[in-house]
Amino acid sequence: MKKMVISMDDAQRQFAFVKGNRPVNSKVVNQKEKSMKAYGQLTPITVTAGERVTQMGGRLVDLNGNEIPNEDAGKYYAVLDGQHRLIAYLKLGRNLDDLVICEPLNTELSITEVIAQMNICTTVWKKSDYMAAPAMMLKEANEVFDFAMFLHGKACPLATISLWCFGKNSLQAKDLVECLNTKKLPKVFEDKTWFRSSSRWFTSAQRIFKDKFLMNRYLIDFIIKQQKPDADFEQFTAEMEQKINALTRDQADQIMNPRPIKGVAREQLVMEMLTQYLG
Repeated sequence: MKKMVISMDDAQRQFAFVKGNRPVNSKVVNQKEKSMKAYGQLTPITVTAGERVTQMGGRLVDLNGNEIPNEDAGKYYAVLDGQHRLIAYLKLGRNLDDLVICEPLNTELSITEVIAQMNICTTVWKKSDYMAAPAMMLKEANEVFDFAMFLHGKACPLATISLWCFGKNSLQAKDLVECLNTKKLPKVFEDKTWFRSSSRWFTSAQRIFKDKFLMNRYLIDFIIKQQKPDADFEQFTAEMEQKINALTRDQADQIMNPRPIKGVAREQLVMEMLTQYLG
């Protein structure tokens, strides 16, 4: 039987997360907090030296999501598995000197592979969670992908992210995972035509609609259905933006919370309200 040996590191490092890893869920943190309060830390938190992440093309963010300069990476441990446990531990005010951490046992895997495999083995990923794959290795900025990651951070499903970014269900989890091998974004991110319009609609919609509503596909589905193939797209973009900007708070509330009608699905009621005010 092998006993796990945790190497000693004299460096006084802070903790950081790998940019693109799954966002921390407050409900899960609360669950971990209750468990730790009752039973203490049951399993180590898996980390690696922060500089190893940047050397592999990844980036670090602090516990509040702020990006850390690459030159400061040596001041941090990058958490590969145990983000929720770490936050719970900190919320409980426990002594960090007593926190048990370890490095991955398989040192041949890349950072992205370690994170992917650890998460897959512990909690089944939703399709949108595979956004982590390109986020952890992307070296060049891509505004469409940044928008996709913004939506992902708000727990938006992958299919809805695809609609907002491309106007169709063209973004697949398998294509995101393939980024680990190709080190490139899926080709669908190269076309920014739809994004330049949808980001305008989304910005206008954020003024009046709650995030939870926008993370559903009601509004973007409705907009897509309004577009006529032979119509001028820029004119359509501007007109839809104007209509969304013209919505009142009361109208938006009616769209988000339509009056129930027996025998009629909520989705249909929402679409009818959207047609009434934006059609």
